[in-house]
Amino acid sequence: MLFWARAAGNAGFFTAVLILARSLGPTGRGTIAFITVSALVLARVAGFGMGEATTVLAARRVEARGALLSNLILFMVTSTLFLAGLGFVVLLSLADERPAGVDLPELTILGGAAVAIALIEAGGAFLVGCGRLQRLALITATAYWIYPCVLAVVWLVSGLTVTRAALAWLVSEAIIAFVLLRQSARGVGLARPSRSLLLESMHFGLRAWIGSLARLLNFRTDQILMGFLASEAALGIYAVAVNASEALLYLPAATATALLPVAARAEPRERAEHTLGAFRSAALVTAGAVAVAAVLGPVLLPAVFGSAFDGSVEPFLLLVPGAFGFAATAIFSSALMASSSPGRSSLGPFVSLVVGLALDIVLIPRFGATGAAAAASTAFIAGGAAALFSYRRLSPFAWRALLLPRRGDLQMLRALASPLRLRSSF
Repeated sequence: MLFWARAAGNAGFFTAVLILARSLGPTGRGTIAFITVSALVLARVAGFGMGEATTVLAARRVEARGALLSNLILFMVTSTLFLAGLGFVVLLSLADERPAGVDLPELTILGGAAVAIALIEAGGAFLVGCGRLQRLALITATAYWIYPCVLAVVWLVSGLTVTRAALAWLVSEAIIAFVLLRQSARGVGLARPSRSLLLESMHFGLRAWIGSLARLLNFRTDQILMGFLASEAALGIYAVAVNASEALLYLPAATATALLPVAARAEPRERAEHTLGAFRSAALVTAGAVAVAAVLGPVLLPAVFGSAFDGSVEPFLLLVPGAFGFAATAIFSSALMASSSPGRSSLGPFVSLVVGLALDIVLIPRFGATGAAAAASTAFIAGGAAALFSYRRLSPFAWRALLLPRRGDLQMLRALASPLRLRSSF
């Protein structure tokens, strides 16, 4: 259910990417990528793992959900406003180093979007912890079409510029944040904030924060570095390759999201069975998706985005193998989080981040988008191996249990083959 919702929602985002690429070209697309990625990183830094902590605590302590939601909203708003203001000052002072086209209006939009994104992550984390995945799936499938609709209207009425496109993104993110928080409060309400719960959440969250932040940086740091180490056009080429390849990550990400609250409530032995079954199923579907992407990607990318983005094909093909590493990182990190081991859950994403940064610094100046793609895939695979070994150390299992398919693994395939059945779930 979450997979198809994510696919539907990201189809909206992909439509927005197509509009941006067609209207702004590689250079303008690169500038927008720098703004959006910077806002995402600011929001994740400001979270300090509170979203992950709230997910686990809300799954286990039903009576405290109202106070957990209040704590989370207040913390996210306060923390993000502070860091967004700090980031605004730093980027404003880097007049000669920041990408062209990122000036005072764009920096203001960047800060506002960071707050909206932080609240989106807060609402999503709370709904997952409460087990309200149907509601989250419905919002994911529909709300992310707001951005392309706003972009299309602006494009047709007055034409798109970088500033107008960024402002449309800010408005869309603010609407999504409002919808998610309103749904989070339904049936729970906003109780009086609890200092003791806040301290407990921060203690848990700070240990998970390294992995949470590293997980996002694995996706976005290369694009930020390209904003400084390469041209805006090269960043635009790479951003399109990344946007296309991320479709391969929807299923592992959805599987890890659904696994977390279930595993958090399960006994250790049952938790291990859930985890290994989730990985086997996700790996099987990912293998099929990777094969299809490798064949169709080189044909579809130039046809859809235009000849100006022919250079996106090679980075796309280099990004595809990283899907296997991402699947292992996402699922085993979620299992470690559910096992009350937030520190261990950070190992896989942290290894990916260190490997990726080292390779980015070496490869981007020389190879541009192609170097960034090779670095990203290598980093995901290294992180996936680290997460796998970390989980096996905590919950030992036979290696054959990791790869040997079982009858129950086909349940995911049947669900993916019958998306129309999911309508009744909403």
